[in-house]
Amino acid sequence: MRNKPTFKTLALISLALMTLIGCDSKSAGTPPAHDQPPADPLPAVIHGHRLPPEPDPKVNNATLLGVDVNHNGVRDDVERWIYATYKDKHPIYIDIAMQAGRAYKLVLEHPERAKEIRERVNAPYFCGSYYMDYVKFFHKPVLVHKRIDVPVKSKYFNTKARKDIYWQYDRLLSGGSYPLPKIREMKKQCDFDTSKYDKD
Repeated sequence: MRNKPTFKTLALISLALMTLIGCDSKSAGTPPAHDQPPADPLPAVIHGHRLPPEPDPKVNNATLLGVDVNHNGVRDDVERWIYATYKDKHPIYIDIAMQAGRAYKLVLEHPERAKEIRERVNAPYFCGSYYMDYVKFFHKPVLVHKRIDVPVKSKYFNTKARKDIYWQYDRLLSGGSYPLPKIREMKKQCDFDTSKYDKD
């Protein structure tokens, strides 16, 4: 003959059931973790600069120019990548990278004007080269220790359509002869205020 459950046993079972029901009701309005968008790994502001939100990749890659909600001339995904990549480097890295982003936007907008825009497109390279290789000749500290324009270019021309436009631009320059700026003139290739770095 089975023993009848005691009052204590019934009370424990009731308590356990109420706890389970309570947990379910609390979580009923919360979608599962895998349904929630991932947390943004970047802070909203880096070095005083408010970052644009991460754009939807489908929308961003649906057009050549992509999304630029703050209208600063650099595609938002690239801008976010620049600040994430160089936030712990000397601030000039971000200045040069953003200049490169603005230059590569020109390529996507006007590849047919390759010879006209060539100097502006190449300017970030010469700006970076000055602060990486030539400042020491003017008894200034070296502020840049690696190429900046190349990784930005790789990030900017990140779809087949964008790469095709770049190669169209590049082909139009093929066979031309283009003078290099003099070393003393390379600093002028920077399109941002360099005076803030003269004391470094």
